[in-house]
Amino acid sequence: MTEGMIKGPILVVDDERFFQDLLLKILSEEGYDVSVAGSGSEAIRMFGEGSFQVVVLDLVLPDIMGTEVLTRLRELDQDLVAIMITAYASLESAIEALKAGAYDYIRKPIVREDLLRSVERALERQQLAAHNRMLFRQLEARLAEVKALSREKEEVFRILDEGLVVLEENGRIMDLNPMAERILGKGESPLAGVDFHDTGFPLPDGFLPSVAANAGRPVRAMLEITGKGGEHRDIQLVGLSLSPDPSVPKILLGLRDMTEVKNLQRRREEFLAIVTHDLRTPLTSLKGFIELLMEERYEQNTMVMDYLKIIDAETDRMVSLINDILDLDRLDSDSLHLDIRPQVLPELLEYTEKIMEGYGRQRDVNLRSTVRGRAEDLVFLGDRNRFLQVLTNLYSNAIRFSPRGGIVESVAFREAGEVVVEILDEGPGVPPEEMERIFDKYHQVRQPFPERAKGSGLGLTIVKRIVEMHGGRIRMENRGDKQGSRFIIRLPTGDEESG
Repeated sequence: MTEGMIKGPILVVDDERFFQDLLLKILSEEGYDVSVAGSGSEAIRMFGEGSFQVVVLDLVLPDIMGTEVLTRLRELDQDLVAIMITAYASLESAIEALKAGAYDYIRKPIVREDLLRSVERALERQQLAAHNRMLFRQLEARLAEVKALSREKEEVFRILDEGLVVLEENGRIMDLNPMAERILGKGESPLAGVDFHDTGFPLPDGFLPSVAANAGRPVRAMLEITGKGGEHRDIQLVGLSLSPDPSVPKILLGLRDMTEVKNLQRRREEFLAIVTHDLRTPLTSLKGFIELLMEERYEQNTMVMDYLKIIDAETDRMVSLINDILDLDRLDSDSLHLDIRPQVLPELLEYTEKIMEGYGRQRDVNLRSTVRGRAEDLVFLGDRNRFLQVLTNLYSNAIRFSPRGGIVESVAFREAGEVVVEILDEGPGVPPEEMERIFDKYHQVRQPFPERAKGSGLGLTIVKRIVEMHGGRIRMENRGDKQGSRFIIRLPTGDEESG
């Protein structure tokens, strides 16, 4: 018997006590788990209550013929392997036993070696049959899953709001979904089976060969077409080769109608143009008149001066909000371009501190900077104006939320091949549950400060985008040494070592 296989259990069925004891003794001595039944009905009952891999069965039993018992047992377990034993061996009885499903046929008197050899082969056959049946059931289950997935994919293919076309190697349309038929301008006859070029859809020159040559990599194009009714449509086209062999390509074409999206983009650009001209320009004029009025003397009417200061501050806030909206739009549309040059971080911090010095005095907040190491080691590649925008935004927030008499500090140093700047304040910090959302659009931290309402909720979003455009990263944490927040910016160095 193969090493490691389970030995049994085996059911011995014989009505003679002598043979019961003999078979039990031979098999038990070899380590088999053996049970004994003295009649056909007892064997059927025991088999129904237990689990047996092999049955050693006498052909002639007092109540039911062995062949009938075997038939009924195999109805309970079709993987059962049976060895038929008889004292009346004949060709007819052997054929009868094999017809009933017996695996082997042994004559009495029992020869030990013959019995053991037959039982060992029977067990191996049973275990192999059971294993094959298990594999078959797994295969059936897998095929059912594949069919279900295929039906789901087919349904998704049909209901997608993006047109999909599958082309055969000769350019003939193998399949397409309803959206593709609408984009291609389906007439009375279906397009499946039609040569794609006969649809009249204007593919760019060399597009399909380019897709075939770029197996596994999508090829994109944007088309402007005119519909049958004369309407203008913008179509985004994506081609992907489904075959690893460029000589026999099968191509998937994606067709997306971007007309509404393009219209929305145009309307957004028109709106931003209005914002730029019709809002910012009047505000600039208003700001100038306010400054002229504030130069007048109002010793007898301090209320007028207070009102002018409020109007001046709110005008600045409106201009800042408009600028934030415009900057965010440029970032979202990838139209913000950087003038990349080597920048010395300590110089930018010193300049920022001078810019924000007046605001700090107004808020009674002291500004302080610390540089660790040599200035020439704190160089990064970036856009001066845009990075000053980052620093002034962070300084402005830090000053605004710091208490009177507080300190806003910047620290610049080099660490792990990166240029690092930290902006620290002594404000209230940020609740832990809002820490992850601090850079989200329009998010404002819940704080019991009137200054909270003065922000647009876009400043930190813009800061994060600009830092990432410089190849850097920014995070915020609450200070551990005292109350307040710490913004940490890490940038790749602009020296040869970093390259």
